[in-house]
Amino acid sequence: MEFPPRALIIQRVLALVLLASALLAAFVERSSSLSSHIREGKPWPFWLAVQGPSRTPMVHLGVYDPVRRSLVLIRVPETTKLQGKLTAARIYTDALRATDDGAAAIRAVEDLTQAKISALSLEAVAWEGAGRLTLNLDSRLESDPAPGDDEIEVDAARALKSRGRSPRALLTLAKSALRGLRAGDKSSADALLLALELRRVSLERLEPALLPDDAAAPVFLGRVLAPRPEAAPGDKLPVVEVLNGTGVPGLAAQASKILVSKGVDVISKGPSPRPRTRTVVYDRTGDFEKASRVRAALGCPTAITATRIDPLRGVDASVELGSDCFF
Repeated sequence: MEFPPRALIIQRVLALVLLASALLAAFVERSSSLSSHIREGKPWPFWLAVQGPSRTPMVHLGVYDPVRRSLVLIRVPETTKLQGKLTAARIYTDALRATDDGAAAIRAVEDLTQAKISALSLEAVAWEGAGRLTLNLDSRLESDPAPGDDEIEVDAARALKSRGRSPRALLTLAKSALRGLRAGDKSSADALLLALELRRVSLERLEPALLPDDAAAPVFLGRVLAPRPEAAPGDKLPVVEVLNGTGVPGLAAQASKILVSKGVDVISKGPSPRPRTRTVVYDRTGDFEKASRVRAALGCPTAITATRIDPLRGVDASVELGSDCFF
């Protein structure tokens, strides 16, 4: 069977891109901070500045665990107070006005966030070798704005993973890494190496989160910043609430029946506080594994999972049903 010429060309280009990426990865493997963390089996922290619809880049703290093959991506809200009463958004604006340098302004926010997280975390954080990456989500969000949804960290985590599957993205990352290496910047290859690593990470191992308030942050940060063993299957049923974010009557009741049949304890049903275009399972306690189990039990392929800690709700997870899932 002969392949069409165009298909053969695409296959060869893809092979060349992957080969070039692999050779570049091998070249920097001994000097990259990320690669050293992979060899030692230690979580690698990095900062990710995400450019989205707003003018202020959204700062995320990422933690890649090479042993569990998981990625935690924590969004720092623009309203987070980092220095006295100064918020992340205000610090960025002031730094940008003073320097007229967007990269320096982002770094100012990251540095102050790093200090805050070090003070809050129950685990000592080894920041040596922490990476600094960027990601542009403008075009993605404009083409699929998902009105009413604001899980930017979910889109960012998935975009990071998708770069490892895109020949064009890999080629762009390889070119950027080569330019940085020529200038003596060994960390310039971290984005490429992470993209290649994330090819082996399943979507279920992407753990997007919103940084909780100062009261809940210490335990949460201590959990995600320390090496974690594989979670043993729990016997205790996840306790959830099911909220209907659509105009379809009875949808919460239908979803609840499905969840109960799969071993989930549904303690309440009701309307969602806002309309939803996509279904989200919110982790409310910082135990992402339980929320992932709930998402799997729901049986909605497009549903996403994100951490929004809220102990006052008294549930392990909140299921907010969107117009993407009907039962």
